[in-house]
Amino acid sequence: MELFDQNFLKILPTFGEFRSIICLKGDLPEKELFDALGLPIIAADGAYNVLRAKQIKTEVVIGDLDSVGREISPGTQKIYIENQNQSDFQKALQYVCEKQLEPSIILGINGGYIDHILNNIAIFSQTNGVTYMPPNLGIMIRKNCTLHFIEGTKISLFAMPICHLTTQGLFWELDHKKLEFPHFSSCFNRCSSGILKISIHDGAIFTVVYLEDIVDAGKNRINF
Repeated sequence: MELFDQNFLKILPTFGEFRSIICLKGDLPEKELFDALGLPIIAADGAYNVLRAKQIKTEVVIGDLDSVGREISPGTQKIYIENQNQSDFQKALQYVCEKQLEPSIILGINGGYIDHILNNIAIFSQTNGVTYMPPNLGIMIRKNCTLHFIEGTKISLFAMPICHLTTQGLFWELDHKKLEFPHFSSCFNRCSSGILKISIHDGAIFTVVYLEDIVDAGKNRINF
């Protein structure tokens, strides 16, 4: 298992207890990580094909099913929803809500075409889950919180779409700053200690955390 997968498993419990995994047709981890998580897997349409190729058991495949092959593995429930006003991701989110399988870990949000990625992130911003995009972790923050990361961790904060916040524990602190996507973000920041406090005055931020040590000009400049 990759080091960033191990780091993801270590940090995941700090965000609460998760009840399911939703897989999109993007970049998906290997079977070993799914086995370690041990959660029910819901595939949004074509993600099922990727999971099956990796020999990963899928409880449910849901969507308009235009990308799913005719053969479905025994034990996998097939749910067809024709509604073209919703994406397959939204249909999967609706399913986990109805089945009380929230919150979910979202996998496969990245990879593929840029418009798909942006749309997935826009939908994700409405959830209370986390998204794992190896080697990055994405979380939505809507209220004051304290996070624990290794000193020097690379981190970026993007408003969804506007957020007023104050931070304590970043190298480039934000003091009652207004972030507004796409106009102003805190990209490629660094944790200056092991504790990061974020105070949300209003709005929400999509936070991207690097789960591996990134050595670049920013880190060299800070001299962690």
